Amino acid sequence: MSNISDDLPPFGEAPADSGAEKNDPVTERLRQHEANLLFSAVPPEVLAAVGPDLRKKVDDIPVEIEVVIGRARVSVAELMRVDPGHSFRLDSRFGGPVELLVNGRLIGHGEIVADADDNVIGVRMIRIAG
Repeated sequence: MSNISDDLPPFGEAPADSGAEKNDPVTERLRQHEANLLFSAVPPEVLAAVGPDLRKKVDDIPVEIEVVIGRARVSVAELMRVDPGHSFRLDSRFGGPVELLVNGRLIGHGEIVADADDNVIGVRMIRIAG
């Protein structure tokens, strides 16, 4: 399933083609709509009426966090020729920030960190999207 705003750049970033789209009223309305959905404020009286039991249930809802280290665009023909050892050139560089997504929505940027003791990698938050 595809959202109408899938092709929009993340908030705070210029569109890839910053020409005509820059002043496009439809694109701007879509950005505003998505921003309203992401950052809509809940009135304090609603929060007070919710009660601690419902708040605990909401706090326990799991969310999926994704870390995007880069993207590549390939043709179907190229994808069909992939075999073990094939590599895709990503649009990011080593040491650059990675995107942090929660349930598919950009929430910020981070940097890759390693824990040598546990032999795991992680992400340290460096910037919250806003």
